[in-house]
Amino acid sequence: RGWLCGRVLADMGTEVTKVEPPDGDPDRMRGPFYHGEAHREKSLWWWAYNQGKKSITLDIETLAGAELLRSLVTQTDFFIENFPPGHLEGLGLGHTTLQSLNSSLIWVSITPFGQDGPYRDYKAPDIVAMAVGGFMSLTGEPGRAPLRLSFPVSHSLASLQAALGAMVAFHHRQATEKGQLVDISAQESVAT
Repeated sequence: RGWLCGRVLADMGTEVTKVEPPDGDPDRMRGPFYHGEAHREKSLWWWAYNQGKKSITLDIETLAGAELLRSLVTQTDFFIENFPPGHLEGLGLGHTTLQSLNSSLIWVSITPFGQDGPYRDYKAPDIVAMAVGGFMSLTGEPGRAPLRLSFPVSHSLASLQAALGAMVAFHHRQATEKGQLVDISAQESVAT
């Protein structure tokens, strides 16, 4: 859900570092691949959404990894995450904790249904966000079931809303020197 947000910020000149798990992001093996060769460094999908970014591997679920992430956040302008609500808090890496380390941090959270509300803990792949956001009711033919577009549109819409929210928060920070939490719901991004 956050790939395009990071790509937009990188395209605007921000230095973006993608944090991957120790074995690398599993989506590096998502096809299609350059010259049809399935290889973790040849995913066209990966290239399209992660161009312009640096990358590190880090196990944030270990004490050492969490401490390194805290250290990185002290020098960070934006923190983009797409974990389920409460996950990072359970690792000692929640918004309040990281904001206390860097009061100007702009925290961008992209989840299926936002950080609060009755659906906050629901899981939702793209098709669910598209349906609950109402977009699928506009597709297909009368008298037939709704259709999903072949591309993960809700993820792209949420990422674009997140990039826009990050820029608004950045503008606010320039005036106040204070960071903000940008809470993006994929479902609400589709609805708008």
